[in-house]
Amino acid sequence: MSSPISENAPDENSTDSEPASGSDGQPGEGNTANREAAKYRTKLREAEAKLDAAETRITALLRKEIEAHAGKQLAVGADLFTLGEVAVADLINGEGNPDTETIDAAVEALLKTRPGLRSNTAPWGEVGGSSPAGRPERNAPTMLDALKNAKN
Repeated sequence: MSSPISENAPDENSTDSEPASGSDGQPGEGNTANREAAKYRTKLREAEAKLDAAETRITALLRKEIEAHAGKQLAVGADLFTLGEVAVADLINGEGNPDTETIDAAVEALLKTRPGLRSNTAPWGEVGGSSPAGRPERNAPTMLDALKNAKN
């Protein structure tokens, strides 16, 4: 009887003379494809990292702009996020810009529950130390007046 022949073993009568590439350690198409794929995976990871960093910066800038707008009514604009429990994504429009109407509504909702957070922009009024607006300065004697009177 003859010995069994493996399916992967080359046939002695075969005229195919190309050696298999990649698996026997010889340079071939498989190694270059793997290197190229690894290069693209590395580039993809770098691009994703840059995108994440850009999104973080944009969110921080949007938050500052929203805080500045909220600061017109709130003593501390950041209270809208910390106490109002809203996110930047809740306060932007479809184009990605701060929506002033939504911000104002969120500020008003916060002020209904926490009125003490309102900005204190009321004028102090007269607290002394200078003449009140609208009244002329009083004519108090000066040092020059005292010296003039001393000669007489």
